[in-house]
Amino acid sequence: MFTVGLPPDPKEVAAIEARRNREKERQNRFFNVRTRVMGVDVEALNNQVEERKLQEATERSKEAAHGTNQVQYDLVVQMLEKEQAERTRRLAKKLQNFREQRQQLRNRSEFDFWDSDQLWREFPAYPGDRAPYYGPASLQYFSGEDLQRAACLRMQQEQFQYSLERQLQEQQQARVDENCAGKQGPPGVT
Repeated sequence: MFTVGLPPDPKEVAAIEARRNREKERQNRFFNVRTRVMGVDVEALNNQVEERKLQEATERSKEAAHGTNQVQYDLVVQMLEKEQAERTRRLAKKLQNFREQRQQLRNRSEFDFWDSDQLWREFPAYPGDRAPYYGPASLQYFSGEDLQRAACLRMQQEQFQYSLERQLQEQQQARVDENCAGKQGPPGVT
């Protein structure tokens, strides 16, 4: 079975030699103090460091681009906020002007519960009447009512009397003129 005198096969010799070389390289890696203390491949670590630096540089460039966009967005937001504040201020001013012009005290419909006599003091129930005992519910004034009707009637009666007296005077004067003309006789007869 075993032939002792045969020359070794060159393929087997090459395979054995390759195994011995791999084992020596392995032993050199294991027994090398520097490699054993590090415990890792230095080239692989250097490659990882380079990859990390490259990745950080790309992230910084992305952040810088994002930062410039963010600055632009902030400026746009500030402009929009200023415009909104100006619009709100203009609206508040218009509202205040409307309240001053159209919602005056005399036009309001609410009632102050803490001062129930307020409406009595502010506006009389009947214009020209300052009696304190009339309240807003006394209904002495209605819309469409002519408050100066009595004065107008008095003036109309005075005008009527004046025109009547004047007509009477004219008629009397006409009669006097007629009587005077009748006493003188017809013209041309003397």
